[in-house]
Amino acid sequence: MSSPAICVDKDESISGAIERMEKERISRLVVLEGGRIVGIVTEKDLVRELGSARTYRLPLSRIHVSSAMTPDPVTVAPDITAKRAAELMLDHNISGLPVVEEGRLIGIVTKMDFARVCAGYGDVYVGQVMQSGPLTVPPTDRVIHVRKLLLEEDLLALPVLEEGRISGIVTMRDVARALASFHDVVPDRYKPERIKNLLVGDIMTRPAVCARTDQPVSDAAALMFERRFSAMPVVNLDGALVGLITKTELTELARERL
Repeated sequence: MSSPAICVDKDESISGAIERMEKERISRLVVLEGGRIVGIVTEKDLVRELGSARTYRLPLSRIHVSSAMTPDPVTVAPDITAKRAAELMLDHNISGLPVVEEGRLIGIVTKMDFARVCAGYGDVYVGQVMQSGPLTVPPTDRVIHVRKLLLEEDLLALPVLEEGRISGIVTMRDVARALASFHDVVPDRYKPERIKNLLVGDIMTRPAVCARTDQPVSDAAALMFERRFSAMPVVNLDGALVGLITKTELTELARERL
C-alpha cells in the first residue's frame, strides 16, 4: 500500500481536489467527513461531473467533492493478501482500496501499486498481456466525444493516430484537466460553442511514450510507476500501434502471479 493516503474533505471544491491530485501525482483522493471515510473521488469521477449538464455553467469553486465522489468505498484491512486486494479491485471494477485498521485510515492500495509489483516480472512480455487493437481517435476529434468514449467504454486512455501513425495519447487525466480549465477560463455565454471546438490535439499528451511488444513487462511497469502513467500505447517492431497496456492489465498479471 501507499501510506499515508492523501485525503480531501467532502466540502472541498473540485478545483482544490484537482490541485491536490496534480501536486501529489495521483489519480484519486480519499474523501473524509469529520475524519470518517465517506467516499473516493477519482479523475474519472471528475470527468463525469465536469462534463454533465448539471454543472456545465457552474464555476469550479461552487462544485463540491461530495457531488462527484463515489460514496461508501470498499475498504480493506492491512493483513489481507495483495492477491486478494487485486481480486477485489478487478471484481468491483475499482482502482483503489483505502486500508483501514481499527477504524483508522492508514493507507491506500491502488492499481498503480501493482505496477510496482510487476516491475519484478522480467519473464513476461508486453505483447502477452496488452489489450490488442485498442480504440483510437484522431487529433481532430472533439474532446466531448472523447469524454463520452472514455466513460461509456470504461477506458483509461485512447491512443491518438495521425495518418496511420501514433502521435500522442489522450487520458482521463488530460480530459479532467481540460474540462477544469474550460470551466474556469471560458465565460458562460461562450461555453456551448467553445466546448464544441475543443479538440483532442489541443489537450493530448505528445509524443506518446510507447512500450514494445518484445519489451519485458518489468521494464514497462517500472516506467509506468515512475512516471505515473495509467496507460502506454504498445507498438510492434515496425513502430505500428498494436495494443495498449494499462494499470489494469498489470493488476490482472499480479493477481495471476502472486
